Amino acid sequence: MAGCIAAAFLAHVPVMAQSAPPATKSISAREPLEIKLVRSKVAITGGKEALTSAATAKPGEILQDVATYTNTSPSVLTRLEATLPVPVNTELVMGSARPANALASTDGKNFYPMPLMQRIKQAGGGESEQAVPLSEYRFLRWPVGNLPASGSRVFSARFRVVDDLPAVASGSGNKQ
Repeated sequence: MAGCIAAAFLAHVPVMAQSAPPATKSISAREPLEIKLVRSKVAITGGKEALTSAATAKPGEILQDVATYTNTSPSVLTRLEATLPVPVNTELVMGSARPANALASTDGKNFYPMPLMQRIKQAGGGESEQAVPLSEYRFLRWPVGNLPASGSRVFSARFRVVDDLPAVASGSGNKQ
């Protein structure tokens, strides 16, 4: 349930906006869970990596989303799943999800280990298995399990901006 709250909140945090969005957004649901998202642009300056404002981003640039889940209650939260949507106009940078046990989805309902695979029908009638393009990944999810009272967990991933046009939903192939 708490993972669904995160998906609903984080899905509304834009990558590209007409006006500069705040770099940090937080929500606190009626449930005892606070979710804080910080989006930064990854810049290389003098050969060193630095995080800068993500108010604007151009194709080819890298964004980093860091979501902090905090249990604000005096009780343990159980069966927690942290969900992070892939921002519109981006694709996941493979291997950047932290912790590394993230699952991925193209539809927000079915989550599988990465890389996602799909079956493709061949001209001769057979099938082959191919990797789902990273641009089709829409969500990442981490099975947290229990989050202790007053405890926090941090989840992050990086995304490459692919263009400045609205993303189009696709429904190609049978995705694992």
